[in-house]
Amino acid sequence: MIQRIVSKDNSKVKHAFSLHQNKYRNEYQEFLVEGIKAIELGLEKHLIKEVFTSKELYDFPSEIPQYIVSEDILKKISSTQNPEGIIAVAKIPNYKNEGFKKVVYLDQINDPGNLGTIIRTALAFSYDAVILSPNTVSPYNEKAVAASKGAIFKIPVFFDELKTYFENQKIIVTTLDEDSISLKSIKKEDKFIIVLGNEANGVSPKIIEKAHIKIKIDMDNIDSLNVAVAGGIVLYTLA
Repeated sequence: MIQRIVSKDNSKVKHAFSLHQNKYRNEYQEFLVEGIKAIELGLEKHLIKEVFTSKELYDFPSEIPQYIVSEDILKKISSTQNPEGIIAVAKIPNYKNEGFKKVVYLDQINDPGNLGTIIRTALAFSYDAVILSPNTVSPYNEKAVAASKGAIFKIPVFFDELKTYFENQKIIVTTLDEDSISLKSIKKEDKFIIVLGNEANGVSPKIIEKAHIKIKIDMDNIDSLNVAVAGGIVLYTLA
């Protein structure tokens, strides 16, 4: 179905715009995706519900509604100043623990850009899932989705308590504690969860207490790294 929309007050436009707020993403179990490459990954997983586009897409699946809109309407829906010309409403997938072997757990990550980058990195190094602590920023925040570059569609990402995994998997945390061992000396494990912590405070003490292994990245001239950068180094090393 192809339909032209000319008003910013159209109910479809208003619905899409509401998905910038987490409460509406949770209510409708939908989120916004911008850019054709990310949308193509969503199509592969059958998660794209409808698209808003500045021109008709002739090679797009016919069963997915296309709404042809003006640049002004695209800008209203978009989270960027210069939209690429296509924005999709996608369904939030329902993931759960399925016996994953290599997992990234994010403890209270606040910055959606960091979150999206870590999701993309986890996919690149073939991790099975990214699990989020209940107080981590939403992975369906538009900045997180954009930073993931479509990886949000390719790897399971969901919220859960880490205590669910204490008995069955080795918990590895990143921390600057004195008794942490060098990342370079760690023995690779077949089944583990690597925990990355909050940008300002690191991994929470209650998780550090439960850790089987505490690791740190050897550095000179500076004492810490951005969590997404540190995560990239750790995930690559342990992969």
